[in-house]
Amino acid sequence: MKRIFYLLSLSVVLSISACKTAKTTSGTNEKPNITGSTNLPQSYYDNARQTVAPATGLSGTTDPEYGVTQQKPICVGGKTDSGARNQQAYLNALRGPSGEEISYRRRGSCCAFKTPNGIIGGMGMLDVYEVTWAGNAKPMLLYLNFYDEGPLLAPVGLTLAKP
Repeated sequence: MKRIFYLLSLSVVLSISACKTAKTTSGTNEKPNITGSTNLPQSYYDNARQTVAPATGLSGTTDPEYGVTQQKPICVGGKTDSGARNQQAYLNALRGPSGEEISYRRRGSCCAFKTPNGIIGGMGMLDVYEVTWAGNAKPMLLYLNFYDEGPLLAPVGLTLAKP
């Protein structure tokens, strides 16, 4: 039932492509209007950190908005086939500012946008992940798009796992 509601909401809400500069938002970047939240236990994400190989070929960015705003999400590609695994592989390649192991959890979806790769009516939704690490006072929110592909970069403030 939740899946049907999620898919129907994609066809109702209009926005612009999330892998290009967007002019509209859903809530604020720090407090997005999240729908379709998940009740998966943290053990699911901890297991993914252990079993999904980190993505390779990433580099850092100097753009302070990359990945942390709805307007400049991280485009991991994969759609429904491998999108969730692409998200996990990307997140598994990230580390805290001093190389700390991170922990992540999907908070839900937000921010409908038009995309030629959308499932229904050319629409997609961003997934919002909360990322934490030892010594981090405030969780970081990352916006991921699994409909479209783009360069995979580490957001400002995060580093990459050493191969």
